[in-house]
Amino acid sequence: MSASADDEFTLYYFPTSFSSQKVLFALFEKEVPFKPKYVSLFSGQHNEPWYVRLNPDGYHIPVLNHGKKIIVDPANIIDYISKVTEHAGHALVPNPESELGNNVQQFRKLLDNIQVDVLTYGIIYHPHLSTSGCQLPYATQNSMKENFAQRMCMLTELATKHPDLRDAYLSKSQTVAQSYDVISDEAQVQSQLDDLTPLFNTIENQLKKIKEGSEYSDELWLFGPMFTAADISLSVLLTRLTLLGLDGRYFPVEKCPCVQQYFWQVKGRPAYQKIEKEIANVKMTIAWENVKSASPYVAGAVGLGIAAGTGYFAYKKLTS
Repeated sequence: MSASADDEFTLYYFPTSFSSQKVLFALFEKEVPFKPKYVSLFSGQHNEPWYVRLNPDGYHIPVLNHGKKIIVDPANIIDYISKVTEHAGHALVPNPESELGNNVQQFRKLLDNIQVDVLTYGIIYHPHLSTSGCQLPYATQNSMKENFAQRMCMLTELATKHPDLRDAYLSKSQTVAQSYDVISDEAQVQSQLDDLTPLFNTIENQLKKIKEGSEYSDELWLFGPMFTAADISLSVLLTRLTLLGLDGRYFPVEKCPCVQQYFWQVKGRPAYQKIEKEIANVKMTIAWENVKSASPYVAGAVGLGIAAGTGYFAYKKLTS
């Protein structure tokens, strides 16, 4: 896809962000060149004034800037990417008035309504709820817990410090407080986990129906041979659940062979593999920052080797 300087895509994102991964998937699938701008969740850049001005109503990253347009919310961004690339191969978001388009939209809503933050932080706060154990390093989990607990106070302070952004910061603070009430309550987290089980019965049945009713022998996705935005939502969800050690609970091979086959196919897509490399690279950076903050003397002596080793380990985890 070619574009003038005025039509350049700039993506503000962080590779480990669930929402960012969905948008990255869409950009890579459609081979859209873009200028990457990291917004670190670990150092709180998504709460800095410059980013809040860019996305005042948004709780999450990413944000897509295209020319003079600013698009927020991952679903809206993917819709936009599909629209501006409609002449370059099949659409990620088919016409909603068609049967295929309606099916894709309904499945996207089903998948996108899952409270992934609750699942992620719920497992970190209550690790015994994970079937096989969260694959995130313990130091990363501990850092995420500390950052989450401190976020409400920090947002309140920022609201006072930046009066022009007061409403935006207070809204974010309220959202964080509501999320914390759920995440810190094991019973509510357990309820969210339980509610997800019927969804995977639906997904397995859908994939089985497509497989049995298709004359294609090649790769099949949720609605046939076309990889759509619904497949992006499912692919990123399967990846997150695996990271949290919940794959054995929701889609074990003996119960969900079609989902397992589907996920194996997903891992072979070039777009998925590009995301894996992005995650591996950013984890190397995070590991290096952790070493430096722990001890600048140790960092100078051995930090580079530790960071490289941690990044390689993370990459192997994701590709295994």
